[in-house]
Amino acid sequence: MKHSIAIGIVATVGVLLPFQSHATGLYQAVVSPTPKAGEYSSIKDALKNAPEDESTYSVYIKPGLYNEQVIIDRDNVHFVGAGRDKTIIAKAIAAGMKDDNGKNIGTSGSRVVEINGKDFAAQSLTIRNDFDYLTNDAKAKDDPSRIKQTQAVALLLGKQSDRSTFYDVSLEGFQDTFYSKGGRSYFNNSRISGTVDFIFGNGLVVFDNSDIVARYRPNKELPLGYLTAPSTNDKQAFGLVFINSRLIKEDGRVPAASYALGRPWHPTTTFQDGRYADPFAMGSSTFINTEMDDHIYGWDKMHGKDINGQSIWFTPEDGARFSEYKSYGAGASKQGYRPQLSDKEAAEFTIDNMLDGWQPIFLATQNTTIKGIVSAHLMKFPAQITLSDQYGKKASTTTDRHGAYQLKIKDFIPPFVVSAAEQNSDCLSNNTLRGICMAALYAPTKPQLEQNINININPFSDLILSDTATASGYLGPQQVVSSPKLPLAFSAIEYALSVARFHQGFDDSLKELGLPKHFDPVHYEPEWQSAFAQLTQWLWSNRNYQTKTGEVADSTLMDRFFQPLLVPDLKGKVTEFDLNATQNKQQQVDLAPHRVFIIGDSTASNYPQVVAPRMGWGQTFQENFDATKVQVINGAQSGRSSRSYYNQGWFRYISSMMRHGDYLFIQFGHNDEKCDASSAGRGPHDVANTCTYPNDADGQIQAPAGQESLSFQRSLEIFIDYAQLHQITPVLLTPVTRVKTMKGKDKFTVISTHLTKQNNTKGFAFIGNYSQTIKDTAQANSSILLDIETRSIELANRLGEDKWKDYWLAVDPAKYPYYKDRTGRLDKPDITHFQEQGAKAVAKLVADEIQKAPKLKALSESINN
Repeated sequence: MKHSIAIGIVATVGVLLPFQSHATGLYQAVVSPTPKAGEYSSIKDALKNAPEDESTYSVYIKPGLYNEQVIIDRDNVHFVGAGRDKTIIAKAIAAGMKDDNGKNIGTSGSRVVEINGKDFAAQSLTIRNDFDYLTNDAKAKDDPSRIKQTQAVALLLGKQSDRSTFYDVSLEGFQDTFYSKGGRSYFNNSRISGTVDFIFGNGLVVFDNSDIVARYRPNKELPLGYLTAPSTNDKQAFGLVFINSRLIKEDGRVPAASYALGRPWHPTTTFQDGRYADPFAMGSSTFINTEMDDHIYGWDKMHGKDINGQSIWFTPEDGARFSEYKSYGAGASKQGYRPQLSDKEAAEFTIDNMLDGWQPIFLATQNTTIKGIVSAHLMKFPAQITLSDQYGKKASTTTDRHGAYQLKIKDFIPPFVVSAAEQNSDCLSNNTLRGICMAALYAPTKPQLEQNINININPFSDLILSDTATASGYLGPQQVVSSPKLPLAFSAIEYALSVARFHQGFDDSLKELGLPKHFDPVHYEPEWQSAFAQLTQWLWSNRNYQTKTGEVADSTLMDRFFQPLLVPDLKGKVTEFDLNATQNKQQQVDLAPHRVFIIGDSTASNYPQVVAPRMGWGQTFQENFDATKVQVINGAQSGRSSRSYYNQGWFRYISSMMRHGDYLFIQFGHNDEKCDASSAGRGPHDVANTCTYPNDADGQIQAPAGQESLSFQRSLEIFIDYAQLHQITPVLLTPVTRVKTMKGKDKFTVISTHLTKQNNTKGFAFIGNYSQTIKDTAQANSSILLDIETRSIELANRLGEDKWKDYWLAVDPAKYPYYKDRTGRLDKPDITHFQEQGAKAVAKLVADEIQKAPKLKALSESINN
């Protein structure tokens, strides 16, 4: 989706995000060597489509080599690469090459990337001039193919540039690699390599914690080169400044004492009285607390032209502002001409002072306090808090018993992901009981690095991170939290759309609770916590399960009664959350003499409107009862087995609503059967996370030694034991049938499929009948049994070959376009799940079975006839 289209969607729902167009770590466009729909094949094309306003335009450049010359003449452009060695912008071009008019292009014309806008930023990429300097250098001087002007600029900061920021960037070339003509720029954790004058110009450039790499030139007399050639104007206080950096040499071949720290460049300039070396260019190069290898020998001289056109020499002592402070290493020395700053002079070289108050976007936060509140219904506090910055640095703390936390950090680079997890919880686990885990993404405005930053964690922050993470190819938010490093960029469009969906669904509720317009669930102030908590208590948030990998996946949000929330329809709209209706439903549930809680799988679960007419029988079960006497709470979840329903925390949610005298309807089986370890791809994951084994033909429990939790009966008994302990009536239901017919029969005959047989690969550790195991379990625990498999088989056979598709999911995609490319259409029916007519029919079967069960008389008397 293009940037302008997506922002239009956001605008139509009335959401104006103050951070959306200026947030670091969020991109608006993607460039790729193999572009997908909505992506660009070149950086130039991405720049052509930048918005015409002054908003920040962040371009995520995927791994690849981009052979192009790039000129940025727009303010607020950000380039985000996939890694310094992964995203490379390169072109072979040198000053002595000819332009279209046959003239030399000159030094400035040889640049690969030119910045002529303000507030440019780049991170995690390489800009390289691929001119073959060494091969050209080796040619004889009279070789006609030899290029004489060998300046080859990788990056040029033009005169209109200012406030340019670079983090984790490599500039590669030989002569004149980096040319700064502009205003202020800042490099951090970066690498600049070259030979002759490879960092030069009159701009103010701060190199912080960076590597300056001297390259090898074979068969050349010393010196091999010069790191800097500043032409700083004499009225400019600072020029090229290196702080806490390293002067290193390439692969050990560079000899000792072969490189000068710099030499004074007085560029030939046109004045009223002639053209000659600029006398006002009193170059400034300063090295502070910088490590120097043995290739460094000090400073050197440089020639220029006087007013008469004669060559003259400018020496370091002749007015140049060259200095060092606390240099160290083999190349550090105080012998010869090596001017040293005093402590007082060095104190002037603070980043804030040099950059005149401008705060670079990638400047790490200094002594910042992160604070916030974790809002999650049922979450146990204190909880564990972990903050990760963009490059993998982490800090942690715990909340207080109310969910509030405070964390001091230093030298962290945003964006941040802050996660909250119940103590001793494995947030990635699906095969043991998983605690409540949530997270939030903080992408600050530029340069919004305050001393105090609010980052709150709640179901909405987790869903926003989930939507943004999945758009970047992650399974869900936990993969981001658990990653050694954060993604270098997230989609600003997906972030904005997720926030827009939040407002679509909850603005009315926010207003009703007195929360401000366009309330930000991540950055709100503590004064709004009490009102916000009134909203979050009505919500369940959980992480889904990825069947192909066995990992925790994207986040899901449901109301108190397990109705999916913020699920967009085919047009991107979401259904509004009705706080009053939810509260009224709770009152009905509280007052009802009898309450039925359903746990089970997708055949019973609730579904959002976008997948209509798909429907679970539990979704319609309430219709069978007098609502003043019986209230149904349907907690069935798609894809869950009895074991994973418990381990993934769903039973924890629904059981928190139960009281003595309630009924717990338990219907599992479909997903418990996933026990074929030899099944391609997902088999081992199914066995590890979903599978339970049925009883044998004699009704005896089957499970690996020491792992009775993998027994279907033992898994069901977890729910039965809980119910009996809390004076709740457990009711076991056999699973509904799949519409699978007996082979070789002329007549349409649906048969039981809830049993496993050994295959050729011996993939099943144990085989057996799941419906019979449910019956065994009911008998062993003196529990009520409703045989819904038998009843649903009878229903399917009664409907016959012509009509069963009116009940199970087989729909016309012309009417229901969601099923155009999915199972569930007429030519590819879903033999497991129901459409509305089938869901209601099965719900009626369950009601009919209730009327046959003497122990369910109280429910039976409340059934609508």
